[in-house]
Amino acid sequence: MDQDVVPQVPDSSFGGQQPERYIRTFAGDVDVFQRGGTPGLSPLKSAPKPEERLIEASPVSEIPQTPLSPVAEPIPEPEPEPAPVPKEPEATPLKTYSDDFRQRLSDTHASTATVLAAEQDAHPHEDIAPSETSEQSNHNYWYIAAGVLLLLVGSGGVYVAYSRYLTAATPVIVGPASVAPIFVDSTDSVSGSGNALIQAIAQSVTKPLSLNTVRQLALVGESSTNVLLLLNVPVPGIVTRNIRATGNMAGVVNANGVQSPFFILSVDLYSATFSGMLAWEPSMQQDLKALFPLYPAPVTTASSTASTTPKQATPMSTSKVGFRDETVGNHDVRIYRDALGRSVLVYGYWNQQTMIIARDPAAFAEVLDRLATSRAQ
Repeated sequence: MDQDVVPQVPDSSFGGQQPERYIRTFAGDVDVFQRGGTPGLSPLKSAPKPEERLIEASPVSEIPQTPLSPVAEPIPEPEPEPAPVPKEPEATPLKTYSDDFRQRLSDTHASTATVLAAEQDAHPHEDIAPSETSEQSNHNYWYIAAGVLLLLVGSGGVYVAYSRYLTAATPVIVGPASVAPIFVDSTDSVSGSGNALIQAIAQSVTKPLSLNTVRQLALVGESSTNVLLLLNVPVPGIVTRNIRATGNMAGVVNANGVQSPFFILSVDLYSATFSGMLAWEPSMQQDLKALFPLYPAPVTTASSTASTTPKQATPMSTSKVGFRDETVGNHDVRIYRDALGRSVLVYGYWNQQTMIIARDPAAFAEVLDRLATSRAQ
C-alpha cells in the first residue's frame, strides 16, 4: 500500500521546520484522507533516544534498600489433653431387710421370733414422752382459749357497732310542739300517761310559784297534747273526739296565794263538748280528785262551839254539793262547790273554741285575762 506524505507546514517555534511526528493518530489519518491521500499503516518513526529528546531526562536516584528483618515463626500452642472419661460406678448389690433377716438367722441359728424380739429391743421407741404430750396439750389449750377470747371480743365489738348503728339510724319521733296559747312565766316538763302523768302534775303543783304567775307543763315524749285523753280518765267520747291536736295546754297557776292546776282545751264543736261535759258532771270531781281534791273538813274546838246560853248557838250554814251555774269575768261557768260553798272545780268557755278547767274562780279569771292578752297581741 502506497503511503502519501502530508506536506509539512513550517513552524516558527521549531526554527521553520515541521516537527516530526512519532505517534499516529486518527485525526491525522482523517486529515490525510481529506487532502486526497491515503493514510499508511506503517509506523511513522521509532521513538527518539534519550539524547535526542528536547528536554533532558532527570536523573533517577537509587533508593537504598533496607534489609528485611526475618519474621519470627509463631510458636505452636500445645494441644489440650483430652478430658478423662468418668468411670461408671460399679453396681452394688441391693440390700433388703429380708436378706439381712436370712443372714441373721443363718449366723445366730436362732428362731424367727427371737430375731424379731432382738430387733425390737435394739431400736428405741420413738413415742412422745408423757411430759412432752402434756406440754403440747397445754399449748393447745392456750391457743383454744385465746381463739375463744378473740371471738368473744369480736362479737362484742360487732354488737356495740350494730347497736350504735341502730341508735343512729332509728328515726327520732318528735311530738308536736307544745305551744302555749297564753304567755307563761316558767316551764316545767312532765311525761307519761295515766297515774304517772297525774303524779307528775301534782308534783309540779307543790313547787313554789310567785303570786299571780303561771307555769306551763310541757308534755315530753307524747304524740298528743290532748291532756284529758292522756290522763286515762273516763271522759265521754264526744268530748275527747272534739278536742283538737293543737292549742291545748296544761299548767299551774298561783291565784290569791293558792297554787292549783288548770287545763286549756281547744275544741271543734261547742255544743257537742258542752253536752258531753254536762253528761260527765256526776263523776267528774271523783275522776279528777287527784288534781282537784275536796277540801279537808274544818277543825272545830270546844271554845268555838260552846255557847253561854242555848239561844246564842248558831248552826253552821250548809249548801247543796255539786255543780251550779255562775258567772266569772262575764263568762258563764259551771262550778262544783262543797257543802261549805267552797269551789272545788270550775269549767267554762272563753269562746266557743276554747274551754278552761280550773280550781276556783280566781284561777279561772287569771287564765281568762291571759287568753285575752295573748289574743289581743
